[in-house]
Amino acid sequence: MQTVRRRGTRIGAVAVVCLTVLAGTALCKAADRAGPTGVNPQSASANPPWNRSLRILYAGRPGSDREKDFVGFLKKYFDVVRTGNLETFKEADTQGFDVTLLDWDPNAIEGPTPTVAASFSRPVVTLGIRGALICRRWRLKTGYL
Repeated sequence: MQTVRRRGTRIGAVAVVCLTVLAGTALCKAADRAGPTGVNPQSASANPPWNRSLRILYAGRPGSDREKDFVGFLKKYFDVVRTGNLETFKEADTQGFDVTLLDWDPNAIEGPTPTVAASFSRPVVTLGIRGALICRRWRLKTGYL
């Protein structure tokens, strides 16, 4: 029972970080649309601070409990959430999505490390140990989230 609680707490903490990053992405997009005054005339204060219409791709280990937890959480806040397989991930998979989450088992050092071109510029959030290793391989400074 205690390990289930811990797992839920870790996933909850990571989920909060993901939601924060995704909300920040949405706010940046809204600011871009707002123009020089910083006020978007089409958005009312009734809107949540993030854009529900952001399209999210979660690429991880298909069928895992971790994937189910993350996708279930994300579907509460975003209208379009799709899953992909990190083992077969390609740059083209990110087309049609606003943000991609790359994840694997929380403590797995062994696992897939997708390759992307230096010109790859889509918004990606990496999670866990695999995420840190992906960041290292891609020469990013974000490391562990």
